[in-house]
Amino acid sequence: LPNEGNNLAEDTFAKLREHTELENLAEAKQLVVPKLLVGTLDSLMSLSDELGKYDSAIETVVRKIERQYSDVVGGKEALADPLKVGPVPPKRFLEEFQWDIAKYPNRRPLPELVQLILGGVGSVEEDLKNLSINLSEKTQQLSALNRKKGGNLAMAPLEEVLTPDVIQGSGVQFLDTDYLRTVVVVINKAAEPEWLNVYQGIGTDIAGYGGPDWTSGGGCGQNDGNFGAEIDRQRETGSPVVPGSATRVVAEGEHVLYTVVILKGQYEAGHIEGDEFKQGNFVDFFDNFKASAREKRFIVREFEYDPSAKTVSTQEQADDLDAQVQQQKGSMVRWCKTHFGEAFSAWVHVKVIRAFVESVLRYGLPPNFVLAVLKLTPNKEKQVMQALDRVMQVDATAFMSDGADEEGAEEYHPYVRLVINQN
Repeated sequence: LPNEGNNLAEDTFAKLREHTELENLAEAKQLVVPKLLVGTLDSLMSLSDELGKYDSAIETVVRKIERQYSDVVGGKEALADPLKVGPVPPKRFLEEFQWDIAKYPNRRPLPELVQLILGGVGSVEEDLKNLSINLSEKTQQLSALNRKKGGNLAMAPLEEVLTPDVIQGSGVQFLDTDYLRTVVVVINKAAEPEWLNVYQGIGTDIAGYGGPDWTSGGGCGQNDGNFGAEIDRQRETGSPVVPGSATRVVAEGEHVLYTVVILKGQYEAGHIEGDEFKQGNFVDFFDNFKASAREKRFIVREFEYDPSAKTVSTQEQADDLDAQVQQQKGSMVRWCKTHFGEAFSAWVHVKVIRAFVESVLRYGLPPNFVLAVLKLTPNKEKQVMQALDRVMQVDATAFMSDGADEEGAEEYHPYVRLVINQN
């Protein structure tokens, strides 16, 4: 509010309290603001355009910290142990606000002062982002591990299913030679008869059994163009599955786990192209076999059996990861309690600067106004605004621009009003 005429700030504030507190509209507290550098009119107008955006950006950071704190400790705990600004609640900090001259020197130019505040808030926001990402990643890993722990054979860690005792009891052999490989397949119990009937024919277009055609032409050893790179291996194709190799290993719930032996792959011969030898390459059959089995609703799972490997159970992994999550949650809670006050204080300082700039632009020089914070009684906002108009002894409608009575038009009031929402 401006100090009209020769009124003292104390008199203006007393008048404000008379029109608000006595009518039970709001609680009023006067804020003491140090002398700030005014600068030029151009700098004030430019800053006025930007301060609204800065105000909203800092509030967003404040709300992020509040939300993160509530998410970690839980809604009830957040209400029981709310975030504070230093040793005091936000409401009391507002009521007893004092400019932090050590952190934000009031004799620095206003644009420079605002950038100093924004820089500190930017660092806080970046720290929060990194902590949130780390906590989220660990939490997601823990959730995935818990799903595995309670999953069926299609999801459970095979290291815990295919223990040495289970493998020995089933008589299965895990082959991994130059030519053969044992793979694990999970089948729904209802589809087990179908599996036993069709498994030997899965992927009939995968393995190439074609070779030189010695039944016609010049016979063995004759150059008929059907050799080396010219040979058509896919002239004859078939499944890579070794007939009769399916072994039932274990059944659990609605699923059965089988192993089957397949050809590991085939070598495509190298050849001479011009004066250069083109190296041949090995084609692995596993991925194609997995895709063909999936088409028939059989799940091929990757597994490499190592009898000498020490297996860490999913429960042990989950316990270790849960300890990490709890540690990060504790760090997050401490961080929120430490940095909430920094962000909230920065927000209030920007509000004060914004009120100062708007007041100078509206009322002129030298700065002569009263800054107060009002805690409104619920549903009394309109009455409070009318009371403030009475303090100024002005009918606000006299200041409304042409067309202000139209829907969506902004009302003009003879005071600067900024809002801080406290949840």
